[in-house]
Amino acid sequence: MAPLGRRALAPAVKIEYSGRDITADLEPYLSRIVYVDRLNGEADSLDIELAEVRHSVSPWLDEWYPDKAAELVAYIGYSHAPLVLVGRFGVDEVAIESPPLAVRIRALATGVSQAVRTRQGRSYEDTSLAAVVDGVAQRIGAQRKGDIGAVQIDRVTQYQESDWQFLVRLLREYGYQAKLIDNNQTLAVARLADLAQSAVRELVPGDLSSWSYRDQIASVPKQSSVHYHDPASAELVTHQAERGQLVAGDTVTAADADVAVVRAKTPEQAAAKAQAMQAQREADKVSFDCTLMGDPALIAGAAVDVRGLRRLDGRYVITEARHEIGVDSGYVTTLSMQRIQEPEATTT
Repeated sequence: MAPLGRRALAPAVKIEYSGRDITADLEPYLSRIVYVDRLNGEADSLDIELAEVRHSVSPWLDEWYPDKAAELVAYIGYSHAPLVLVGRFGVDEVAIESPPLAVRIRALATGVSQAVRTRQGRSYEDTSLAAVVDGVAQRIGAQRKGDIGAVQIDRVTQYQESDWQFLVRLLREYGYQAKLIDNNQTLAVARLADLAQSAVRELVPGDLSSWSYRDQIASVPKQSSVHYHDPASAELVTHQAERGQLVAGDTVTAADADVAVVRAKTPEQAAAKAQAMQAQREADKVSFDCTLMGDPALIAGAAVDVRGLRRLDGRYVITEARHEIGVDSGYVTTLSMQRIQEPEATTT
């Protein structure tokens, strides 16, 4: 475990390289580590930045040159407490520049492996959303964790997409977020609203070194409406959703409505798409970005309660958590969040 700097609360890291602890070897060169945890379907990433300070002929140009087949395991936290495992990563890119000699190693979460990223075309017919997701998850060596509603699908096509791209797109269409965890062994699936059931932390103004807030007051529609052709009745059917829930009526009643024509086999399938579309619009409405003292418990998919900012308060889901540890800067966490419960609806 290598503490960075001489602060009373010293940040610390631990790095394993192909099963061997190389933390002590890295310590004289280590200038910064950045770990980014994402909820949007992109791979989590780890950047290790190293500065040559002792040798005119660097080992990084020879025997220490990173092997692209190598696996990195990273832990972060503080020297006075057990470190937190943030993931396993495969070396993806090596960048070197001089003078002064600097090395940056970029690694991507092993969950998004080369096999997962291979593009292919497939079609699925007369099945269910859960069956498609489970089948693709099995193909990439993962098991689903999280419930999926009973939605029947007559046909869906994977258009020369990787399995991972297809999964993210399909699940998002029905209002779900997807994330590979546990070293590609688990496909975590959840709706944003489900992630809000409990908060891992409360954030107050005194916790934040900086923050920014955005409310798209005019650009988010009050309702989402989907039209589909019912094969049983041969009629055009409309489903509407407001605040993520279905609303009565078969015509668009809101002046500011988002209207889409979708392919659907059943009313349940069309209704699920309407709910998902409006729920995503409403989640996108309010965003909150902030920077605070590093906290490894703040990860993508976790919920936090913002307090003390009055109309800005509420429960937010973290969509991206950036953990940066530097020799000069210490340990800071930067969050991108979306509000999923307004102040009066937030539970304590």
